[in-house]
Amino acid sequence: MNSKIIDSWKKNASEWIKVIQNQDIPSRKFTNKAIEDTLKEINGKKLVDIGCGEGWLTRKMGQSGWDATGLDAIPDLIDDAKNKSNDAFYVFTFEEIIAGKSIPNGPFDVATFNFCLYSKEGMQRLLKNTLTQLNPKGTIVIQTLHPYFLISHDLSYKSQWLQDSWKGLPGNFEDGHSWYARTMEDWIAEIQELNASDFQLSEIVNDKEKPISLIIKISK
Repeated sequence: MNSKIIDSWKKNASEWIKVIQNQDIPSRKFTNKAIEDTLKEINGKKLVDIGCGEGWLTRKMGQSGWDATGLDAIPDLIDDAKNKSNDAFYVFTFEEIIAGKSIPNGPFDVATFNFCLYSKEGMQRLLKNTLTQLNPKGTIVIQTLHPYFLISHDLSYKSQWLQDSWKGLPGNFEDGHSWYARTMEDWIAEIQELNASDFQLSEIVNDKEKPISLIIKISK
């Protein structure tokens, strides 16, 4: 994760915490349930929530009986997460995983990346090194904005860098970072390059039957 993304999240951490606590993002009514349901269907006991933010998903899974660990690069988010539960939380970056550093409390049955994959470069190494820290039948679960986002915002349907990650969200955010949006074809190509044993795609829709997120399950 590049320095501009880190700087943007550090600057907006307290605002993000407030928005999440107040449940101010309507789409999360659907996407939160979708990722929870997906994870609960997987047979396992140990989970790592990579890019956990203020830790809502880590806490949910811990409450469901999982041994859950949350990781994030932003100290203020991890501090808030620690104050809200007894689950394990660590300041730990994508770069540390890419460099081959062992994730605390591993190995895991499941690793999840919930709306936190923003970059074009480095994703292959990040996912491959995460797979190596899973148990033999481990699973990676990714949730990301559905590629339909490009069409719904009158953008060309091609993978591209977009500006201001906070645009359109409620709250007083500032200095949004750029993020890389992928088409469905490019997401599938990225996954196939991992040479994993299997992968599955699920499209999450809202109450207007419009696609809002994509969930990807990658089996080791």
